[in-house]
Amino acid sequence: MMVDTTLSPAQSVDGDHHDHHHRDIGDVGDGGDDGALLLTSPAEGMPDDPITIIEAAIERLRDDVGAIVEPAVVAAFSILRATDLPNYLRLRHQAKQTNPACSVTELDKAVQQSLPGSGDEPSALDELVTLARNQCQLKHDADRNAVAVIPMPGRQEVWRVYSTGYEEWLRTAYWRAKEAGVPETTMKSALATIAAAGINDGKQIDLHVRAARDEAGYLIDLCDEQWRAVLVTPIGWQVLDHSPAYFTRTQSMRPLPEPQRGGDIGLLWQHTNIPGNRRVMVLTWLLDSFRPDTPFPVLELVGEQGSAKSTTQAVLRSLVDPNKVMLRGRPKTVEDIFVAAANNWLVSYENLSGLTAEQQDAFCTLSTGGGFASRQLYTNGEEHIMETKRPVVLNGIAVVATRPDLIDRVIHVDMPTIPPESRRDEADTSTAWERDRPWVFGALLDLFVDALRILPSVTLTHKQRMADFERFGEAVARALGFNPGEFQRQYAELVRAGIDRALESNAVAQVLDKYFEERISPWNWQGTAGQLYYLLNNQIIPDRSTWPKSPKGLADQLRRIAPAYRAKGIEISHLGHSREGALWRITPIRSSTATPPGVEGGNRYGAHRE
Repeated sequence: MMVDTTLSPAQSVDGDHHDHHHRDIGDVGDGGDDGALLLTSPAEGMPDDPITIIEAAIERLRDDVGAIVEPAVVAAFSILRATDLPNYLRLRHQAKQTNPACSVTELDKAVQQSLPGSGDEPSALDELVTLARNQCQLKHDADRNAVAVIPMPGRQEVWRVYSTGYEEWLRTAYWRAKEAGVPETTMKSALATIAAAGINDGKQIDLHVRAARDEAGYLIDLCDEQWRAVLVTPIGWQVLDHSPAYFTRTQSMRPLPEPQRGGDIGLLWQHTNIPGNRRVMVLTWLLDSFRPDTPFPVLELVGEQGSAKSTTQAVLRSLVDPNKVMLRGRPKTVEDIFVAAANNWLVSYENLSGLTAEQQDAFCTLSTGGGFASRQLYTNGEEHIMETKRPVVLNGIAVVATRPDLIDRVIHVDMPTIPPESRRDEADTSTAWERDRPWVFGALLDLFVDALRILPSVTLTHKQRMADFERFGEAVARALGFNPGEFQRQYAELVRAGIDRALESNAVAQVLDKYFEERISPWNWQGTAGQLYYLLNNQIIPDRSTWPKSPKGLADQLRRIAPAYRAKGIEISHLGHSREGALWRITPIRSSTATPPGVEGGNRYGAHRE
């Protein structure tokens, strides 16, 4: 006789269960108590309907938090976990809703232990990684930094795996699934594993912060809770619920205002202290900050105390890249500058009283794009590369940019002092600006559209160092109603003023000017760097601390100031080497014929001249 040894799911849960103890619910007599039967232990009998057992336990759960983990109830949950997962989850949720004080985490543990193979329970690390892979699209950027794309109802969030935002999301998701916290060491291990999956298994994507360019046009991340973006094209602008670009953010970034149509850029001048002859430059700088495909000029605001430098800078930043910290103090190191650039779209420093040569070179690098290398911590000398390109705004009482390379990239604005009777309380100005900001931002987008439409028709007769900015500025000026060529004239004047500042702040240039002024035949000399060093070293030198210590140091300074002198009509050229040393020639060339700036036109989008 064959014996059927197959166990039912209920029987397989408890190995000590015997057939002669088993009773169906239908076996209970009319005078019996179903509730009493449902509460019997597995040794006394196990009903076939686990849902009935669980529902009875949930009813008692209102007054007894332990009812949910009684052996018979755990066994019933175990059956559902193995055979009917949807009802398992529904009843588990119902239990928690009935009495929030009950621990469904303890129930999960008890059920897991009762299932076959419970010794193979996944660790919290495994569960975190599984959760991330199930709910995220793991990718990486061009620098092989792991990125998590998280689909959400009505939006899509994009976080770097090693970011506070993603770690908070992962902790929250794990708590919702398990109602348990995650130890710090476990989280670090999970993030490392998730990052490895994104780097090695995920697709490479272009990751952006605040601004992007795609085939359709320019995209601006509003950085709001809905993760929306603004698309700007030569046809118009619109707010998109789903951005085609992958925008990420940092914890300190703040949202741009909801842009309003029908605004007036003229309102901007009521909240800033920009002189009339520099307003078109500032508007161009604002819009150019949303164009990541071109180099960024550096905006420099200079003025004495009481000229609203920091207030103006904060207002301008609030239209480009609002941040928890709108203005930062002087950077201590070059690395500080690149770390700020990695965590902000707009790099913003205030109250600067001087920058080292290395720091000024760093701002040049940010302007046109480049990187900074440092040793990566906890490695055997492996380099960590920070490569980026960012718009920059600086302010100070005295001129901040003093090196020719940076001056070439600077939009310099001298800010007038505000009379005491015209100054306003900060609280009043802040409230008024928040009222006007959405309208100014909308008008700024309108101007962006018009400038993009005009840009293809703009050609430059003479290009300055920042030619992309110059060409775009000409389009902005024409959109504002200025005559063709007006922006070029203003920009040429600004560049010439920058050249003068560069030479005024250079000790070699000051002494060189004085030496040649006293000669019968000025600006006509040829010889070695050593000979010139001897001649100049005998002059009265105003600042010995910055004076070169050798002929080689002088030659380096000559190379640095040569472009500025060339713009002024003086050619400083290196002729090569002779037996005596490096040969240099200083001789006049044809003078620059750039026309002086004007302020004609400009009748749209508010007043742009005083």
